[in-house]
Amino acid sequence: MSEKQALVIDCVDLPKRMSDPPILTSFQAGWRDIQLAHYRNSWLNLPEISSPRHIVIIPIGHRTYDVELGAEGRSETVSYREPDFSVGCIQIIPANLPHSLRSISLVQTMECIHFYLEPTFLAQVAYESVNPDRVELLLAPKEADLLIHQIGLALNASLEEDGVGSRFYADTMATALAAHLLRHYATRNHQFRDYEDGLSQQQLKQVVEYIQTHLGENLSLTDIANQLGMSQYYFCHLFKRSTGVSPHQYLIHQRVEQAKRLLKQTERTVTAIALDCGFANQSHFAKYFRQYTGMNPNQFRKL
Repeated sequence: MSEKQALVIDCVDLPKRMSDPPILTSFQAGWRDIQLAHYRNSWLNLPEISSPRHIVIIPIGHRTYDVELGAEGRSETVSYREPDFSVGCIQIIPANLPHSLRSISLVQTMECIHFYLEPTFLAQVAYESVNPDRVELLLAPKEADLLIHQIGLALNASLEEDGVGSRFYADTMATALAAHLLRHYATRNHQFRDYEDGLSQQQLKQVVEYIQTHLGENLSLTDIANQLGMSQYYFCHLFKRSTGVSPHQYLIHQRVEQAKRLLKQTERTVTAIALDCGFANQSHFAKYFRQYTGMNPNQFRKL
């Protein structure tokens, strides 16, 4: 089948082609540059399709299985065995590349996490590299990459626990993932500059004020970076250089500090305080509150 005949399917329509619906997706969580779907399939039989987004597939679990991948005029069998899960094997299918996937072994489930990354976002991150032109990813039928594997597990857990509150974390991890893909899986090796300076005092003041003003909202990394007229990648590096922590860590810390003040100064419920401080729910709030203070909100209030 030629490239023009390949069926173009975006990530939101892909579940209709799978044997089983996804058990979790980010499609309704407000994520922008990256999307996630967590599948447990009993079989695969995808005819030749192409996606407008880059696809990163992360097999998880421990069930062995074999799939046939057809791409670039050839077919090959990709096998996953017990050692492959421990080293974090992944698969990368570039955007707009016609490909097919078919399971060739009988198993109960094939569990995997799919990432769908916007090519325009990848190009924006590449702009910060020394050689920003020709942003193309290579087909990777099977590679061991623990970093991408860990990003997949972390984003999946964040989405599962925080839902719509996971958007800021997704922005941060998408930036890290894009830079890693450009360094190791692009047709050209994109080297990134090492920024020695951080944000100026005025820039840092502007960011801190913006975060404090919008602390209870579903913030995005893009919105904050846009305040300074810079890319997410550039902002993340300069912010960490200035503060010693990532933007996501800083945001969570400020939300916890605001919650501590409200717990002491008001009689409002823990749930109400959690929502006002920008946490997705009481469970999400309690997790981070304990992480930063060593106790739950009710224990802190009684001190």
